Amino acid sequence: MSLLKKPKKWAALALVASIACISVVAWCMFSVKGGTMGFRDAAGLTRLTVQISAGVAIFSAVIFIFSLIRRELISSLMSGIAALMLSALVFVAVTSQPSEYDSPAGPALNDISTDTLDPPQFDAVAGVRPSDSNTLDYPGESAVARQADAFPDIAPIQSELSSQAAFQRSLKIVSDSGWELIAEDDASGIIEAVDTTAFFGFKDDIVIRVRENGNSSIIDIRSHSRVGRGDRGQNAKRIRQFIEDF
Repeated sequence: MSLLKKPKKWAALALVASIACISVVAWCMFSVKGGTMGFRDAAGLTRLTVQISAGVAIFSAVIFIFSLIRRELISSLMSGIAALMLSALVFVAVTSQPSEYDSPAGPALNDISTDTLDPPQFDAVAGVRPSDSNTLDYPGESAVARQADAFPDIAPIQSELSSQAAFQRSLKIVSDSGWELIAEDDASGIIEAVDTTAFFGFKDDIVIRVRENGNSSIIDIRSHSRVGRGDRGQNAKRIRQFIEDF
């Protein structure tokens, strides 16, 4: 077997393949951020590259083990680095991309709100969104039921702060979170912002609503993905973090 006779050759090939796979995913990432490639094209190419990467990672691991047995330091080092890099690539790519398809359990979620019966409405962000973005209309009863099942802890914030104090605290959290502030209106209690994901630069729209409740206040937040039919729980995670910070 050529693998048994030339582990160094195959280790070098695995390392080159790992660098090529990482380069393709990096290219997709920067192309999406720069607006030169659409999400769906980038997602398809990334998905194919990740599938190839998974196979190369397994092959690299086999070479690594075999090289260790043969005590070939250079081969084990190259194949080990390849396996580690590709495993990291697969993890990052899978967890950072929004899903384009429905999940087997039902309709995917890409719009999460603390108030599902009367969700806060977007207005100002509509003017800064690409024309092919997901609709800003709230998805309706199927999403309400699915959110209640998947994220039962997400609920409006009942605060003892006055509505004005709660509004100012919400603004500070927007700033501290690194979100781009799009609009603020203390008269209506509405704040709109945009959060950009770290890897592919996907933009999610956020609206916060602060309302009086006697001498206290009720704060609602809604987080919506511009692309993809599923968000892999990122909108719920963002809302939970806001609630914790508040």
